[in-house]
Amino acid sequence: MSLSVALTGASGFIGGVLATHLRKKGHRVRALIRSPADQRSLETIGVESFLGTLEEPESIGSLIQECDVVIHCAGAIRGRHRQDFHKVNVEAVSLLSQTCRSLKPLPKFILISSLAAREPSLSPYAWSKREGELTLIREAGELPWVIFRPPAVYGPQDQSLRPLFQLMRWGIGIRLSPQTSRFSLIHVEDVAGAVMCWINKGKPEHHLLEIDDGFPGGYTWEEVFKSGPQTVRLRIPIPQRALRMAAVLNEKTSAILGYRPLLTEGKVAELLHPDWVCDTRETFHLMEWRPEIPLKTGLRQLQTSDSL
Repeated sequence: MSLSVALTGASGFIGGVLATHLRKKGHRVRALIRSPADQRSLETIGVESFLGTLEEPESIGSLIQECDVVIHCAGAIRGRHRQDFHKVNVEAVSLLSQTCRSLKPLPKFILISSLAAREPSLSPYAWSKREGELTLIREAGELPWVIFRPPAVYGPQDQSLRPLFQLMRWGIGIRLSPQTSRFSLIHVEDVAGAVMCWINKGKPEHHLLEIDDGFPGGYTWEEVFKSGPQTVRLRIPIPQRALRMAAVLNEKTSAILGYRPLLTEGKVAELLHPDWVCDTRETFHLMEWRPEIPLKTGLRQLQTSDSL
């Protein structure tokens, strides 16, 4: 059955893959975007996009009217203070959910959060993702919703992990956290798969679900290095002090030049946290979805895409 889906963040890494999956399944996709360039790009895959912002109630109203499903995938990831993340990660959730509640019938609501929300004290970003979750839980009422918490997401268009994986092709492994740290990963295609599964089934409702690639107990950096197609011969641990100094310098520079930084003291606190392992027991119990791309396969696919 073809559905009408409203999607925020369609021009981003995860949102772009979601838009492609939705269109391939024959669903009508409506996207709210800021840039005419993004509008042209999305229109090439059949996405109905229009200019607007998540801060404008009229834009939200136009986006979700007569929609069967609303997916909030947009997220602010750069900034030093809570207010840098609040509008998109918290206020937009409130505006979207309240507007959805005015529709009849009620649409399904999917919030793409982050595993960082599990540790809201670490950074303004983590705090904002948790506040966004709590906002939806508090304000959704009878709206059918699900919250997905992916860990670090990688894939062909990823700008965070992909440079590290590219270095592994040359036998170089960069370790950004303590050797004993463990963390889960997930390929962007599996994130899209989880969303598509919930759209098709519509259940479970009112659940917060962690999703990953199914690797039990998460990875260490050493296990990541051994998962690539090439042998990693040179391992370079980045000292914690160096990370913190770089973050402080970046924050000071951003204050002078007026940009929102990605590397901040909060981001370093996230990187150094020892446990980013997902608990997927409830997810697998409640959903038929299962991840399909193990890390070895995902890294091999990245190498193929990089060589094209």
